[in-house]
Amino acid sequence: MAHGRLTSLTIRLAPAERLMLLPWQRATTISAGVARRARIVVLLADGMTITDIATMVGRRRRHVSTWVQRFLHEGLQG
Repeated sequence: MAHGRLTSLTIRLAPAERLMLLPWQRATTISAGVARRARIVVLLADGMTITDIATMVGRRRRHVSTWVQRFLHEGLQG
């Protein structure tokens, strides 16, 4: 069972988006920040709570929420 607060922020990734984000998490040719943000988006799309994601990636809830909202508004370009 998930721990943490429930959130109205949800992401439904298209298969093409998921295929693009998964390799970004492990890529050595992109910045660590981009890899971390890709991981945040994928974990939320997989149903994890923002609190658990923040703990897993070593960031605060606010940071995770900011990147999720940016993804929702701007997509992969954000």
